[in-house]
Amino acid sequence: MTTSGATRRAPGISGRTHSWWGEELLTRSADESPWARGTATVTAGRMRTEVEWLRKSYQGQGVGFRSTVSLHGTPSFTQLWSLFALWSLGAQVTMLEQRLGPKDMAAALDESHPQFTLRFGRSNRINDPFTDECEVMLTRRRGGVPATTDHCLVHLSSGTTGRGKIIGRTADSLLTEVDRLAMLDDMPRRGETVLLLSSWAHSFELIGGVLHGLDCGAPLVFPVSVVPKRVLAVARDAQVLIGTPRHYERLSAVPGTPSLPALRVAVSGGEPLHSSVFVRFARRYGVRIGQVYGTTETGIIAADLRGVQGPPHVGRPIPGVRSRVNDGVLQIHLAQSPYLTDVEPWLGGWMSTQDRVRLDPDTGVLSLHGRVGAERADRYAEGELLEIERVLRSHRDVDEAVVTGLDTIEAHVTGSPALAHIDLVEWCRRLMRGSRAPSRLHVVRSLPRTANGKAQRTRALIRDAIREGEQ
Repeated sequence: MTTSGATRRAPGISGRTHSWWGEELLTRSADESPWARGTATVTAGRMRTEVEWLRKSYQGQGVGFRSTVSLHGTPSFTQLWSLFALWSLGAQVTMLEQRLGPKDMAAALDESHPQFTLRFGRSNRINDPFTDECEVMLTRRRGGVPATTDHCLVHLSSGTTGRGKIIGRTADSLLTEVDRLAMLDDMPRRGETVLLLSSWAHSFELIGGVLHGLDCGAPLVFPVSVVPKRVLAVARDAQVLIGTPRHYERLSAVPGTPSLPALRVAVSGGEPLHSSVFVRFARRYGVRIGQVYGTTETGIIAADLRGVQGPPHVGRPIPGVRSRVNDGVLQIHLAQSPYLTDVEPWLGGWMSTQDRVRLDPDTGVLSLHGRVGAERADRYAEGELLEIERVLRSHRDVDEAVVTGLDTIEAHVTGSPALAHIDLVEWCRRLMRGSRAPSRLHVVRSLPRTANGKAQRTRALIRDAIREGEQ
């Protein structure tokens, strides 16, 4: 399954004369045009001035071509300016999720070996969702090594079924994805306000939010609070929302009669969108949640930005993506390895997404049906574990649910204080067929999550995390 579409190439590959690969994106808008808003609005002219100042500052401290730098801390304009400045110097930047704990942080640094660490904000504000500007600390790291590949961006994968991987993207692949996104009719347009609810440490938020916004001239808005009512107040003027299923679930639960009168598109990614959230949000705000589907390695693969099909469907593959379904598992063709730690030479070929999918032969639409690496019971060969989660979440007092299965089906759920274990067990027996009801059901305070915010889906890791939280 292949979709076609012309894409531009990164400068230096196609002969463009810009001094670095992203310069054209940064210089698209006039100086007085709004670029982004947090507490205050920043113009495109000021953004470029700050990027140039930081470029000179980091260069003066030894950062240059092929330097390796990790970024971690409070999301801020300062962090984005620094990212652009480092890229303009030819540095390879590792984006570390804000919520990364000390143990995972140390593991990521030990594996990626950056020469410099760049931390944003004070330690007592590390969990703030956004601040306009903040303190910056650049530290040279002993034992760090320069880049040996052409990757300009490095991510740590989510690791929902185990430890994450170190994944790189080249400038060419980023610009190619920006071009592919520009071909989608319902992506943000020039002048539209885009509220970015989730972190740009994730692939789509960075490329589909930040870089696409630069490309098309769509100003970004960053919420400075996670309180749903305050987020909703900021969202009232936005034409586009980009977030995760959890963001839309919280917005759907805001009491009263809230409205989003300007909203045109609401895009969800990062995790499967449950039907219950999809339905509640559409009833509340009159807009169907659209979905983007992809991986850290490949970028965006498929999209249904208007939510025409609804979950578990994630839309058709976007232009330029080469894909196929092999034994029920989606594979994507990549020209070079996305992994920085590969010891074998990469000859180009098909990479498994490890996602079980179905492809509608008539419409070309993909639907998701679980992970290959997630624990499953053989008798649920049709992806029934996600369906059991959907049923559990339909209970009025259940907020979230993760279902795993090997020899038995086990569920971990969170919910309101009114949620009683014995009542939920009885409810499951009544609503589900006997063979589908979880054999073990646990009501917990919160579900363990990966550094990227995705629900952990390995039974042993879930149990370990819950035990650690109780100590």
